[in-house]
Formats: sequence, structure tokens, C-alpha cells
Amino acid sequence: MKLKPLKDIDDEQEFWRGTHFRQYEVGLNIANKEDDYYEYMLAEIPGETNYMLLTCVEGYKSGIALALVQMAEDTSKRIVKGKAIKYSMGTENTYVIEE
Repeated sequence: MKLKPLKDIDDEQEFWRGTHFRQYEVGLNIANKEDDYYEYMLAEIPGETNYMLLTCVEGYKSGIALALVQMAEDTSKRIVKGKAIKYSMGTENTYVIEE
């Protein structure tokens, strides 16, 4: 697993459902600060054609939504672009997980 800073991602990079992201320094009360993160996944919303959902998939917040992410206007692909992810998540301490 490789973490790539979201701030280094091109605004036009495409992300598909199932892509995972991490936000660090979220304020968890834990001894090991390397474990101070939430992990989110892009998920489709049934019947929705304009947005995907960033949903927590790690820890006690699993299943909780973080944000809606605007899908790309190209309707031939169900994707979101880097610019939309950055807008919805911010770039501070935020990474895309490349596997």
C-alpha cells in the first residue's frame, strides 16, 4: 500500500467507486499517532447521477458519510475528478491509497 498526498494529485485525475482515501491527525485519543486516521471509500448512491459518497470504512465511524463528491460531467463514465475530491475532503493531511 502506498499513500500519495492529495495535494500532489492532478485536478483532472479520475477516481472510480471503491477508491480509498485517508485523513490523518483527526484527533483520535490513541497512543500511536500513526493510527490517528480515518479511511474513506468512494461509493455510488443508488439512483444518483450527480454525486458519489465518501463513506468511512475504518473504526467506530464505519458507515458514516463524510461528504458528497460531484461526479464528472462526462456521463459515459461514473467517476469523480481530483478537483472534486480536494474540494470535498480538503488536502491537509489527506492521501489517496494506491494499492
